[in-house]
Amino acid sequence: MKKWLVAAGLAALLAGCSADEESQTNSNSADDGNSSNENNAINHSMENDTVGFVMDDEGNTQQADVPEQEAEEILAAFNEYIAAFNSEDLERYGEVLSENPESFDKEEDLIALEKAFETYTTVYETADETIVKYEEGRAEVFANITVSTEEKSTGRSVEQGGRQVVVFHEEDGKWKVTSLHFIGNS
Repeated sequence: MKKWLVAAGLAALLAGCSADEESQTNSNSADDGNSSNENNAINHSMENDTVGFVMDDEGNTQQADVPEQEAEEILAAFNEYIAAFNSEDLERYGEVLSENPESFDKEEDLIALEKAFETYTTVYETADETIVKYEEGRAEVFANITVSTEEKSTGRSVEQGGRQVVVFHEEDGKWKVTSLHFIGNS
């Protein structure tokens, strides 16, 4: 049992390398993420360097106004981030990460990931990919995500779903992952 708690924790860690305080204090109520004067699930602004997304009355994530070419490049970078992770190719995965990430140490992350790939097969499946915030040189991509983790030695598996926001910075004309934020489903 202890091993599976570690595996579930690893899946959550790898699904969102940064755990912000909001996700750690999630009580799974309808009011999670709301300030007393808000009417939405999460509504943060990029001006104060917070990460989040806005949902409409139907529960759909609201899309940011993004120039078409930029949107294609950002979503391509997001898809490469997912594909690189799923391929367990550390060099490829390292290429999608920022040289100066905001919320993780790139080298430590790659070392931890190498160890995880030795023990587990982990697959990300995403849906509803949406650019929720955009300003020149910075973008946030929301996705519903399912993380499936299988222990290679035993074949035992665990699956966790949640919502993830991946923050990208433009570096040398390419969009790179600078932070990850994951909110797990209960």
